[in-house]
Amino acid sequence: MPSMNPELFASWTYSQNHVSEPEHVAQVRERAEDLGVRCIDPAGRSMLQLLCTLRRPRNAVEIGSGVGVASLAMLEAVGPSLTLTAIESDLEHANAMRQGLRESGIPSARARIINERAENVLSRLADHAYDLVLIDAGADLLLEYVAEAKRIVGVGGVIILNNAFDEHRLAKPAVRRTSTVMTRDALRMLREDPRLQTHLFPSEQGLFVATVLPQPISKSR
Repeated sequence: MPSMNPELFASWTYSQNHVSEPEHVAQVRERAEDLGVRCIDPAGRSMLQLLCTLRRPRNAVEIGSGVGVASLAMLEAVGPSLTLTAIESDLEHANAMRQGLRESGIPSARARIINERAENVLSRLADHAYDLVLIDAGADLLLEYVAEAKRIVGVGGVIILNNAFDEHRLAKPAVRRTSTVMTRDALRMLREDPRLQTHLFPSEQGLFVATVLPQPISKSR
């Protein structure tokens, strides 16, 4: 197991900075900053785009869309074949997302933006009907979101949890904040499921990815 050293840290920093974003994404990020909205970091966004390019989901759900930085990444990576159901409880954030998608040339029919609490929406979504679920919402109901994501994602689909480092508190055993405990439990819930193959990508915020397998696998403890 590697330990952190100056060379490793320098390489990690280089990898995080080795990402460029187009101007329209920078404008959406500025809008997020004005509203005080945390959104997926550039390296995480790049990884999300890569995953979408490889998986080519047709139906995706985003829990906690913010102003749409991750939404744009998915919609632009896949193209017209993707329909996104974006759930955002804050009306101002949802309106900012609509503006960002419109300015980026994304047709409104490709993104169904639902301004409701996620727990009220997810229960209405069909079992195994989605290819990708991105969770980037508050941790209070994270376990419920993960359970619903496992229900609605089909075989070969992907569950992605952003901010998996919980603002870099996750790796500190002494930290017992509610958000940190919930994040640990959510990652364990995904990691220990024999139907899922998982990996934690070290983006700035941490991007945890779980793929639904056709057959369960044995998990070592």
